[in-house]
Amino acid sequence: MIIPFLQENGLDPMDLPEIVEGFEVKPIIITYSAWLRLHDGQMRGLVNVARHGDQDVKYFAKMLRVRLQLQFTDLEFDYKYLVKVMNIGPTGGIVGSLDRFIVTADVLIDFNNDDIHLQQFSITNIGRLRVRFTGNILTDWLVNPVIGVFTRVFNSIIMKFVEVNIRNAAQMAIVSINSNIRDIIDVIESYNY
Repeated sequence: MIIPFLQENGLDPMDLPEIVEGFEVKPIIITYSAWLRLHDGQMRGLVNVARHGDQDVKYFAKMLRVRLQLQFTDLEFDYKYLVKVMNIGPTGGIVGSLDRFIVTADVLIDFNNDDIHLQQFSITNIGRLRVRFTGNILTDWLVNPVIGVFTRVFNSIIMKFVEVNIRNAAQMAIVSINSNIRDIIDVIESYNY
């Protein structure tokens, strides 16, 4: 049920945000300010999902707490880029692949008031990122700084964006489920009068 949910909610493929990030390069002696603009980004592969590790289920006080871990594997990210340094503006593509990331979700099903709550949702483990450039070969002195900036942006901005998008879709699904449960209970209770 997760794979159709991901596709129907625009999570695979997922459009990624435009990012502009400054950095410095030192080709020989002089240090130059530069910036990297990433645009038209997209991520694919969230449909490659499976359970990971132990899943915990606890029942107490008419509440069911489910803590599960999901592993997403073989993810691909691609962006178009523009680098500006010394008025040189090479463009091309950056293709990244991530072997995996793991998400932990904690859901509380409260039978006291017939509600479901998302207690926690976070990316807890990011695997290994591989990056390659397409379309335009950057000079050697520019490749490492651009990869460094992309890696930093990937770990901070891009993965946070992915986490928030998945969490928001899960939260919206829970809100919808809660609403449907209330509608069903209202119908059932209407027969008691």
